Amino acid sequence: MTKKILTGVITVSLIIMLVCVGLVMGIMYDYMGEKIDEQLKNEAILIEEALGCSGTSYMDSLAERSEIGNRVTLISADGVVVYDTMADETAMENHTEREEVQEALINGEGYAVRTSFTLEEDTRYYARKTADNLIVRTSVNHYSQLALLLDTFGMVILTVVVLIIISLVISYRIAKAIIKPINDIDLDNPDISENYEELAPLLHRIQQQNIRIRRQMENLRKNREEFNIITENMSEGLLIIDRDMEVLTYNRSALEMLRGTGETDFSGSVLGLNRSEPFRKAVADALEGKGCQVLMESSGSTYEIISNPVREKGIVSGAVLIILDVTERAMGERMRREFTSNVSHELKTPLTSIYGVSDMIAGGMVKPEDVQGFAKTIREESSRLISLINDIINLSQLDENTVPQEKTRVDVSAVAENVVARLSGKAAGSDVTVSFSGEPSEITAVEYILDEIVYNIVENAIKYNKPGGTVDVSVRNIGTNCIFTVKDTGIGIPESAQPRVFERFYRVDKSHSKQIGGTGLGLSIVKHAVGYLDGEISLESEEGKGTTVTVIFSK
Repeated sequence: MTKKILTGVITVSLIIMLVCVGLVMGIMYDYMGEKIDEQLKNEAILIEEALGCSGTSYMDSLAERSEIGNRVTLISADGVVVYDTMADETAMENHTEREEVQEALINGEGYAVRTSFTLEEDTRYYARKTADNLIVRTSVNHYSQLALLLDTFGMVILTVVVLIIISLVISYRIAKAIIKPINDIDLDNPDISENYEELAPLLHRIQQQNIRIRRQMENLRKNREEFNIITENMSEGLLIIDRDMEVLTYNRSALEMLRGTGETDFSGSVLGLNRSEPFRKAVADALEGKGCQVLMESSGSTYEIISNPVREKGIVSGAVLIILDVTERAMGERMRREFTSNVSHELKTPLTSIYGVSDMIAGGMVKPEDVQGFAKTIREESSRLISLINDIINLSQLDENTVPQEKTRVDVSAVAENVVARLSGKAAGSDVTVSFSGEPSEITAVEYILDEIVYNIVENAIKYNKPGGTVDVSVRNIGTNCIFTVKDTGIGIPESAQPRVFERFYRVDKSHSKQIGGTGLGLSIVKHAVGYLDGEISLESEEGKGTTVTVIFSK
């Protein structure tokens, strides 16, 4: 801005100086011409008076006086030059057509100026008519306007240069003085009253814009914080990418799912997060303008990736990817399929046995003395089938939270003592000693569900024990918790199988499952029942040494 002000001021100053020089030169020229005309007139009057006294002899005396600088010409009324102080009058042409002569003949006096472009001079003439009808003309040569300008050109240039320098200095100081208050304006908080009045509308608009911008920035900050709070607390992963696959926005869940690390910062291509085929397909399809939904396996987990294109004016400018952890759902689907398969198998076995025996009886293939044995087989298989169906119904009720009884206050110690008494005969038959120790401990529970939990755990401890082994059942209070523990000295569970013992129909040793009996749903029912009563169950086992099952209930 300073440069523009300097350029403007200097340009204006230069134009003004040139105009002033022209005006001064013109005024000087006109003033000089008026003075010369006045001098020529006075001289002509004197000559006229002298002629009246001494006649043409006076003209001879003028020619002899070398100091006379002005030219004097005496002309007759018919234009013939009678005498001239600087030229041979006989050789001169008739002057009737001369402007100053014509005016003198008509008005008594006349003026004329003729310019010689060759000599770069102006000749000024004054003619006066005398009483004898003669014309006395005086003339003098002087600088023309162009010659005057050329003669004073050096001085004019010097003056212009000096004035330009002065203008530069003054303009610079003025520009600085003008710009300083503008540069000192605080654009964040402009003080309209302390600056130029002309800038007040601009500063007012700046102030309004600042207020609007601050308001918008505050809204953007709040929106950003809200967005971050929402995305960072999402269990789902969120990725927003541009058309070049560069990551624009992400949340921590996305990094954990795709990279499996605790990293919180990432930049670059989205393929730097994961290069698996399903993930690349989801990204590619979205950037091609198609929605996509795929499953991806990573680090033992199953993720569902939902990708959709982002369009701007009909053109795909990026994509949004949502990543869902569907491990539990996938595991549930797998368990459902396994459960269906296992149930079918478990139901098919007793039904096949029942059908086969009944078919033999119906076909008369059984001897009368063997009917009782075959009937016993039908009863045992039917009992097994009923137990399996009852267990499935119990599991279904626990899964769907449709237990028919309400929760009441139940003494865990009393239930455990009752179960031990009921299983004492079975323990004796297996050469296993069962002991109980406990103290009264009431919890909020459904009594038959609590009985199911205790019964299944103690029964398993007896089933999978060794001859001469022991089972210790205890109930104790620790703070606000009731701790139910069953410890046996049985065969134990291999470490690799321990995470799966609570799965439906899972058996550690399938070869002995027929001998031991049961439906294979006992521990699965225990796990779901403990969860229904808001408890926690844990298992510690060492193969060949025994197993300890601990259930913690809130009182």
